[in-house]
Amino acid sequence: MRALWLGPAIAALGAFVAGSAAADGYIVKRSDPYVYVAPDAMPIVYDWTGFYIGGHVGAATAENELAFNDTLGFLGPESFTDNRVTFAGGGHIGLQKQWSWIVVGAEVAWTHMDKAEFVRDVLGPSRTISSASNSVLAVTGKFGWAWDNILAYFKGGYATTEIEQSARVTGGALLTSSKGWEPGWTAGAGIEWAVWQHAIVGIEYNYTKFNLDHPAGAIPGGTRLDDGGIDIQSVTARLSFKFGGGRPEPVAIK
Repeated sequence: MRALWLGPAIAALGAFVAGSAAADGYIVKRSDPYVYVAPDAMPIVYDWTGFYIGGHVGAATAENELAFNDTLGFLGPESFTDNRVTFAGGGHIGLQKQWSWIVVGAEVAWTHMDKAEFVRDVLGPSRTISSASNSVLAVTGKFGWAWDNILAYFKGGYATTEIEQSARVTGGALLTSSKGWEPGWTAGAGIEWAVWQHAIVGIEYNYTKFNLDHPAGAIPGGTRLDDGGIDIQSVTARLSFKFGGGRPEPVAIK
């Protein structure tokens, strides 16, 4: 009779002890291999949010087009195209914000170039035509993708430059001239690497287009500088110093 109640009592005592041991961590339960376990959150190493200022230096190729027209109809119009490679360098300042891996911002950049052209007038050999544009101011928007401390981006917006045209007697007196700030547009792309929390290096390509809206007036003989345009392509190395921002909170991968 004692054996009948002793067996269930021992079984109940064993179940209680096993449950207590499992609760205290002494017994490790075997995990289910078919249950998905989310990985740990991956920390974001670098935050691109902030204000930055810096400089850039490199080279640019500029194609200048001019139309030299005879208003009296005695001589046909002349067209000139000049291509040359020149130094390009300047400064930039910008502000940007990072959301997850998306970076959006705006930038103002000034670039100086040694761009000047002097062409002998074929129809009037005694005349020399000149065109000069030595600096470009650009105001652009910026959109990029960040992989920790590496940022690839596109940019585009408004550009303006001061273009001076003139025609003079070769080696002598000025006949006519025109000088003014011309509007244009610019677009480009680049890649940057944050080598330190506040220091960023990169390389950038830009294409800039200007059409002349201020032609020079007629000169003696009825000939005038009528229209033209400048196409500029540049590749520059950049060094920027960023302030603000911080280390964002890790975002778990789902």
